Amino acid sequence: MAEAEPVKRKPARRASTARTADPVVAKPPAEEVPSPAVAALVRLALLDGALDPQPSVALPSSRQRESLLVQVPPEVLDAYERALRAGRRPAVTAIDGSVCRGCNMRLHSSLAQRIQSRGAAACPHCLRVVYSPATPAPRS
Repeated sequence: MAEAEPVKRKPARRASTARTADPVVAKPPAEEVPSPAVAALVRLALLDGALDPQPSVALPSSRQRESLLVQVPPEVLDAYERALRAGRRPAVTAIDGSVCRGCNMRLHSSLAQRIQSRGAAACPHCLRVVYSPATPAPRS
């Protein structure tokens, strides 16, 4: 009686856990201006220290923080606070194509389209708020 050969299986792929050395928020090109809500979110993250400070960005005072909070949609603000509580630094990061720059994981196409159209949403992989630097201005 001959013994059966063992079945060879490929090892399961693991998600990349590589971290970038110094994550920063890239400035959008001049023709791509972020929406006011996204700009307020980025300024709020800079104020809270959740992003690496950029020397060319003037930080708002504590009074201006309240006006920034009003400009950010409530669901995005909830996601931002959840990312801060989870210890995510930076708590806000940009999308590159359909890839979150915080965890370098590819986002589902429907989520990437939502980020492109609405401006920001939470990454399901790392909980950071992912924004599109080229969000079109909201229609009035």
